[in-house]
Amino acid sequence: MFPVYGPATVTWFLMLLLYWGSLPFALALLWWARRRWQRPGAWRRTKALVVVVLAGLFIDARFIEPQLLTVRETRLGLGAPIKVALIADYHLGVYKGRGYLERVVDRLNQLDVDAVLIAGDHTNSPDRPLDELLAPLARLRHPTYSVPGNHDESMPGPPLAKQLRDALIRHGVQPVEGRYLDAGRFIVVGLGDWTAHKDQPIGLRQAPADKPRLVLMHNPDSAMQLRPGSALLALAGHTHCGQVRIPGLYRPMISTIHPFDRGLHTFAPVPTFVTCGLGEVKLPLRFLNPPVIDVLDLR
Repeated sequence: MFPVYGPATVTWFLMLLLYWGSLPFALALLWWARRRWQRPGAWRRTKALVVVVLAGLFIDARFIEPQLLTVRETRLGLGAPIKVALIADYHLGVYKGRGYLERVVDRLNQLDVDAVLIAGDHTNSPDRPLDELLAPLARLRHPTYSVPGNHDESMPGPPLAKQLRDALIRHGVQPVEGRYLDAGRFIVVGLGDWTAHKDQPIGLRQAPADKPRLVLMHNPDSAMQLRPGSALLALAGHTHCGQVRIPGLYRPMISTIHPFDRGLHTFAPVPTFVTCGLGEVKLPLRFLNPPVIDVLDLR
C-alpha cells in the first residue's frame, strides 16, 4: 500500500485521495442531481440534468477511459522497411498496477513488429517491488529496448533509476540510455532523461551509420539538440498529449518547452514521433485520449 522506494509524501497522499475518493465524489454528484430532480421547478431540473452530464463525463474520464487499451497504426513514409511498437508512461504505482501491464504485454505479443520501444516513465511511486510490477515484460516475444523518464529519475518520485535498470534487465528488456545497440534492421540509440540532464547524445555519436538510426528518448525536447540527418527518427513520450484532452484547453498540461503534442513532428532537427502513453499522473483521469500503443511503419 505504501511506497516501497522512499517515504509517503504529501503528494502521494493527495494522489491516493484522488484515486480512492473518485467514486464517493461521483456518487455524491448523482445523489445531489436526484434530489434536485425530485423538487418542482424547471430550473432545478435543468441544473440536475447538467450535473448528471458532468458526472457521466467524470465517470468516463476516471473509470472507463484510463482502463482502455487502443492500438494506433501510423505509416510514416520514411522509406525504411521497419515496423516498431512504441509505448511509454505506464506509470506503475498509485494509479496503474501489474494487471494493466499484463494486458499491454498480451496486446504487444499479438503485433507483427520488429521491436518494442519503451520511452520511459515506468513508475509513479510504486507500492510493490519493481521486479514484481515489471514481471509481465518477461513475456514479451519481441526484442524490447527502454530508456528512463523523469519519474524514474526522481523528478518527481523516489530515486530508483538503478533498481529500475536492474529489474528491466532481469526481465529481458535492454536499457539503452547513453549507448546504442544493433536491433537487426536498425540501430537503436538511447538518451537519458532531459529533466535529469542525462540526455547527451553520446550513443548517437558512436553509432555506425550503415543502418537507419532510431533515437529513443523520454522527453521530446531532447530531440531539439540532435543534428539534422543524424537519425532517421526520434521517438518519445512524456507529454501524455495533455491527458485530459479538452479541445482548446489541454495544451498547458503538456510540460515541454517546444510545441510537441502527439504524432509526428517535423519542426525538430530530426523527425520526432510522440506517443500519448498508457498511464496517468497528477490526476487519475484521461479524457478524449485513451491509453495507446503506437505501431509505426517507417516505410
